[in-house]
Amino acid sequence: MGLAIILAVIACCIGGAMGGYALARPHEAARLVGLTPDPEKPHALAEVRATYGGLVVLSHAAVAGALGYAPYAGAWMALTLSAAWTGAALARGWSMMKDDSDTSFNVRATVFEFLMGVTLALPFWSLSGSGGGGGVLV
Repeated sequence: MGLAIILAVIACCIGGAMGGYALARPHEAARLVGLTPDPEKPHALAEVRATYGGLVVLSHAAVAGALGYAPYAGAWMALTLSAAWTGAALARGWSMMKDDSDTSFNVRATVFEFLMGVTLALPFWSLSGSGGGGGVLV
């Protein structure tokens, strides 16, 4: 399970860095994904900081901390974060088909999101393979 945790913590660091970037530079983060905050709506930057920044930073930090402090509980938390990344990949893939938006950005982002989802699921898969995944939190 050691390698699975290390890889998942690295994924958490990557996700946390992405969120930190959105917190520190919301204009650039929004522009990077093709969004332009409306200057007449000052809450738009707060939305970028909250959703792309704070939510992403703290969710990844919590999972990384749990994986280090309580690996069994952390594995379940990482599985939840894995579901979020996998959901993003699936939604982006569906959008590419439905909206005819299979740009190179979207293809790369879908692969990245899918790989983040798989990597964050590794600790749980490692636990369930050893028979410990079923009653971890019970």
